[in-house]
Amino acid sequence: MASFSNFFSQAVDSLINSGSGLNVGCKLVLSCAGDSVTFPVSPPNFEVSNTYNNGTINVNSLGDINMLGKRGLATVKFSSFFPAQAYEGIVSTTPDSPYSYVQKIKSFAEKGQPCKLAISNTNINLNVTIDNFDYSEKDGSSDVYFSISLREYRYVLPNSNKLNNTTGLVSRVAEEQKEKVINWYPGMDLMDVVAQSVGQFFPIEEQDAKQLSIFKTLVKTKNLNVGSILHVTKQSIKIDDKTKINF
Repeated sequence: MASFSNFFSQAVDSLINSGSGLNVGCKLVLSCAGDSVTFPVSPPNFEVSNTYNNGTINVNSLGDINMLGKRGLATVKFSSFFPAQAYEGIVSTTPDSPYSYVQKIKSFAEKGQPCKLAISNTNINLNVTIDNFDYSEKDGSSDVYFSISLREYRYVLPNSNKLNNTTGLVSRVAEEQKEKVINWYPGMDLMDVVAQSVGQFFPIEEQDAKQLSIFKTLVKTKNLNVGSILHVTKQSIKIDDKTKINF
């Protein structure tokens, strides 16, 4: 009987070669507060769900009509495993302990801060929260199998004095911050940095124009790259406590 290792390698090779799995070079990175997890084994697939909150109402003499809603929050789900040993063609070097990945993801979920999910060679680059994270051992190999569900996190700064027409309640207000620290970690691009820079300081209707203006300024900055630490206020960005850019 073939060993589990050989069987698993053949199964994954078959999945990848059939075109139904993710590319061999595809990387999934989940980051939070300057720390990150690169999933050692790419899942065979992932699922993205987008809702648009459309509704239906019944009008006398017309019947049902469709009412267009606003975009909801995207969700991303995928499953894979954290290997306890190297598998030929899947994990070429001895990986970290499976439970070190588990503990780090659990710590991300409990930090009280949004995470960032980036999937290379796709358009997935989202601020997210961890809604569910389930894991188990199945076959005596010490590999840890998991499934994770993530929900898009949207930065908002609504007007606190306005009542919601539906609930009659005061709109939720993002926590007022005088300064925000942004760590540019692997998996982020410059536009991610810009989006985080304006997300909690400007109303939604001003954010697109601010992002474009700040992006044009930062793209010309020579000492800004992965690993930089940015101190952001509503008036300026300071890079690594050296370069200061005023808005």
